[in-house]
Amino acid sequence: MSSRSAIAVAMSAYVIAGIGAALFMAFVHAMGLGIFRKQAPDDVLVSWIVNLGLLLAFALQHSGMARRAFKDWLARWIAPSLERSTYVVASGIVTGAIPLGWQALPGEPIWRGPIWIIAISVLAACFTGYCCLGYDSATFLGWTQATTGVSEARGPLRIDGAYRYVRHPLMLGFLGTIWAMPVMPPELLMLNVGLTAYILIAIRWEERELVRDFGAAYEEYRRRVPALIPWRVFV
Repeated sequence: MSSRSAIAVAMSAYVIAGIGAALFMAFVHAMGLGIFRKQAPDDVLVSWIVNLGLLLAFALQHSGMARRAFKDWLARWIAPSLERSTYVVASGIVTGAIPLGWQALPGEPIWRGPIWIIAISVLAACFTGYCCLGYDSATFLGWTQATTGVSEARGPLRIDGAYRYVRHPLMLGFLGTIWAMPVMPPELLMLNVGLTAYILIAIRWEERELVRDFGAAYEEYRRRVPALIPWRVFV
């Protein structure tokens, strides 16, 4: 693939990932604020099948494409320098597919709270953004690899900043963002429960690779720092 084509792929990854993330967050907050809710279909089973299918697609893409075995297989078909951009494109597609295809469920909201709860969600989103500042976004989104032709390499073990208190601050911020909602309709509850379950499972898979890459250094870090709840800050 020519360098011009590689750059086009990387630019598409940026755009698609941004659109997918924006659609997802707008959808979650619109439901969480009670200003938008789809009409539930007559057949509730259809809603469950569609929603579970979307969650499964999200999980398979985000974790399956991140596994080393899949990367090795993908390298037989595309340049290794485009592996990250391919992942980002696929991530943007499945993330954007959730708000477009997610089905409503019958029933009243599980809870209705004061509007100020949304401030917690906004703070959690800001916390996630703060954590992202420590990353090279161009490399994270595949731009550096596509423009230089150099495939992605594992960076150093991060134990600074928010990583001093939890091992997965990005996931903590994301969970706070989706759960701190004034209104919790059944379909948003299903989405949040599904994503939370996925995150808890995916963390275990990710840490296996971190142990393999960093060995005793990560094992020692894992003994000292909790995964998601920074309880040691308060003791």
